Amino acid sequence: MKEDPGSFQILGFETDDAAGVVKLRYGFESGLRFCETIEFHAPLPARGDERRAGFEAALAALNVLAGVSYYKAFAPETIEILSGAFSKEQVFFFEDLYLNGLGEFAVRNGVDLSNRARFECASTSQPVAGDAEAAVLTRRAAVLVGGGKDSLVSVEALRAADEPIVLFAVNPKKPILDCAAASDLPLISIARHLDPQLFELNAAGALNGHVPITAIVSFIALAAAFVHGFDCVVLSNERSANEPTLEHNGVAVNHQFSKTAGVEGAIRRYVSRNVASNLAYFSLLRPLSELHIARLFGKVERYDDVFTSCNRAFQLRATTAPARWCCNCPKCRFTFLMLATALPKERMLRIFGRNLLDDATQRVGYEELAGLSGHKPWECVGEIGESCAAVLRLAARPEWRDSLLLKELAPRLEPFSARLEQEWRVLLSPSAEHSLSPHFESVLNAYLA
Repeated sequence: MKEDPGSFQILGFETDDAAGVVKLRYGFESGLRFCETIEFHAPLPARGDERRAGFEAALAALNVLAGVSYYKAFAPETIEILSGAFSKEQVFFFEDLYLNGLGEFAVRNGVDLSNRARFECASTSQPVAGDAEAAVLTRRAAVLVGGGKDSLVSVEALRAADEPIVLFAVNPKKPILDCAAASDLPLISIARHLDPQLFELNAAGALNGHVPITAIVSFIALAAAFVHGFDCVVLSNERSANEPTLEHNGVAVNHQFSKTAGVEGAIRRYVSRNVASNLAYFSLLRPLSELHIARLFGKVERYDDVFTSCNRAFQLRATTAPARWCCNCPKCRFTFLMLATALPKERMLRIFGRNLLDDATQRVGYEELAGLSGHKPWECVGEIGESCAAVLRLAARPEWRDSLLLKELAPRLEPFSARLEQEWRVLLSPSAEHSLSPHFESVLNAYLA
């Protein structure tokens, strides 16, 4: 599509308080309009309610951030915020999430965003904030669950500490619903409906690609705190997410940008200053590597038959029910590799149905994970170093060492064995670089013991 629609416009939001529905509105200067709908499945805080100011402050940020899904269709130079005023600090926050959150999109579409995504809006010298001290939030943690191993480790760590918790998901698919049922915990489900016109534009050739979805879902959860009642939004992003996917023209590009510690800190500061100072936002697993999380997942078996880390099980517009594990994607390969270091082989084969490390068709995929072929996959996978360390560790174990790919890959990594052995020890030691409060750091440490 070559037509120039002009600047992208963020047109504001409107609420149906009784129905619990929010409509986020967008458009382009040409007159093209979009409406995205968020269903909270509960009445929204009434005007005059002490929770309303914080709720609307979270929605104002969500309105800007969710717009990235529509902006990318044409990726014009200018983004106009035509609803309300924001401080320079807030605008910088939005620009960072658009530019770096679309880093993968830019590389894969051959788009230079360096002179695009420039925000224009009415500015204030002070942040536009909710009444941070007024809202009385319910003392419980909402754990964002995605159906994979990481969020389930967070759930079990909080459960072990007798923390009041609830599960939270946006548009939950069957694996999430099944994990929620297996957890025996309540699930708050929010519906997000993208404007159908966006899919029509994509089908007609509009630009498309990865967006900073974790940031968008986070602000839906932050707004939901004032509707459903919780004072902690708990993610399960690990320190491994900080490693970039590749370097492009001297710039680090990370598929997991909105899962990084840097973005976590930026969102936390935004919430404290602009939404509510008593609404916590953090990743419980930030001190840990993927390898370490795999060990913790092995503590319980209640999720073995329902969890999945395969993104193909969560296709947005799937026409048929997908398999829980496709066993032929970067996430399946990486998850298998990590869990194999922690779980007995018999349990692994029950979960996956096959040994991915004994399958020649997986060779190129495992070479990518180990940094032996090009760059890391465009997926939520861990560090190259931990994949390499896992390969060498498994190749030395009797139950795994006869697997075809371990016999092929281990000799190629053997020259680095001393360094990878040290890497293994570091990966299984919690990092001191995190933003956990003393209380939640003690919760995590107790589960590690």
